[in-house]
Amino acid sequence: MKKKNRKRKKNVQQEEEEGKKESKSQHQTTVMEIKPGLSALVTGGASGIGKGLVLALAEKGVFITIVDYSEERGKEVASLVEKIHTKFHSKLEFPSVMFMKCDVSNSKPSTGDLAAAFEKHFLTYGGLDICITSAGIGNPIPFNKDQTDGTRSWRHTINVNLIAVIDSTRLAIKTMEAAKRPGVIINLGSASGLYPMYADPIYSGSKGGVVMFSRSLRLYKRQGIRINVLSPEFVETEMGLKIDPDFIHLMGGFVPMQMVVKGAFELITDEDKAGHCLWITNRRGMEYWPTPAEEAKYLARSSRLRRRSDFKAPAITLPESFEKIVVHTLTHDFRKATRIVRTPLRLPVKPNHVLVKIIYAGVNASDVNFSSGRYFGGKTSDVASRLPFDAGFEAVGIIAAVGDSVTDLKVGMPCGFMTFGGYAEFIMIPAKHALPVARPDPEVVAMLTSGLTASIALEKAGQMESGKVVLVTAAAGGTGQFAVQLAKLAGNTVVATCGGAAKAKLLKELGVDRVIDYRSEDIKSVYFITP
Repeated sequence: MKKKNRKRKKNVQQEEEEGKKESKSQHQTTVMEIKPGLSALVTGGASGIGKGLVLALAEKGVFITIVDYSEERGKEVASLVEKIHTKFHSKLEFPSVMFMKCDVSNSKPSTGDLAAAFEKHFLTYGGLDICITSAGIGNPIPFNKDQTDGTRSWRHTINVNLIAVIDSTRLAIKTMEAAKRPGVIINLGSASGLYPMYADPIYSGSKGGVVMFSRSLRLYKRQGIRINVLSPEFVETEMGLKIDPDFIHLMGGFVPMQMVVKGAFELITDEDKAGHCLWITNRRGMEYWPTPAEEAKYLARSSRLRRRSDFKAPAITLPESFEKIVVHTLTHDFRKATRIVRTPLRLPVKPNHVLVKIIYAGVNASDVNFSSGRYFGGKTSDVASRLPFDAGFEAVGIIAAVGDSVTDLKVGMPCGFMTFGGYAEFIMIPAKHALPVARPDPEVVAMLTSGLTASIALEKAGQMESGKVVLVTAAAGGTGQFAVQLAKLAGNTVVATCGGAAKAKLLKELGVDRVIDYRSEDIKSVYFITP
């Protein structure tokens, strides 16, 4: 008897340990590894922060193209990279590092062509994994004393700090798209792009433009391209040393280069980061700007979305039993196939599981296929042996209890799930199947199947980009409506088909550019529009 109990205890412990590992892996951030064989192009890479990032990438074995106006400094840094690369690369048929002289603000061939630098990088390394735009200058003449047309002062500063960043980002996106593989772009902003810098309003304004430009490109993540902005305070570089030492002291001193490198690597490796701005100071360390509280002040949301933050879960009393719908006979007639039964609520909740109080359940055409046994395969007699089985595919509710080893889900949290048994008052499911949501609203149920189907079809199967024409058939249906809205959010022209004036009206309200009602138009005779 004691031996049996010890064995049971051991099995429970093993189950708990496995659950902990599963829970941990389930919530880990997806990471892009910086490793030998990747390639990076860095503008302004011959000095300052750009040089620091070039050397840090070299220590990871990354192939690098240095783009800078200073040929002497550029070749010097390239030589340092070559020495570092001896630890990673030998007998290469191509250079592990290249220097390209280029004035990023001037595309004239005589001073170097930025586009040519990207093209040579692509031809040499077969793609572009990382692009860092760090070229930047301060305004040489105080704005309030500048009596020139700005060609050699404020206009040039804006061209280098903002226009060249936009141009470099555009070329990097084009290169990454040509390589047909994911990539990340880090634009160098500045803390003075987050708050006013009275001593140099042109520099502050140009860096503020970099911040907002980069954050506005968040949707490129749909194409596998992540664009972030790094905004450090003063770093001990040639430019930083020109700042009044007393002011630097007031701000907490220079930000160490290793902290800047750490921040850049975080933006590169964390694949959840897209359209993010990382603010780095000695006083506060590394933090993302704006904070969620600040962002909430300007984000426009519908009244339905605004009320999500004030959701308070009601108290849930766990009953001894509950009702659910089960399939007791195989037939397409769902009413005849099912019945409501009362079943005991088995407690405690199993390890790595949660108990959900169901609020809304989804009704699908697939329910009749399920009740007839078509989803199981095999002989009818084999399927019949499964009877009775629980009905319902998807639902949303509130977590009523959690089992051991569940750490990221709490009682009272709303969640959605897609698993058999949705037509019930309560259900116990593996914690990994519970998707936390803001509120247990009925719209969430529609998103689980229809929304995910549309998203996967467009973004994964279709590799949707921006600026294209997207055709959605049966667009007034559940999946179609999601597909229309996702395609529009990605910046595409949407053509949609449907049957009937009411559906056509709905699609126009959703923003469809051209609705084809096949009951009143011949689809074959319609000329498709181009973006």
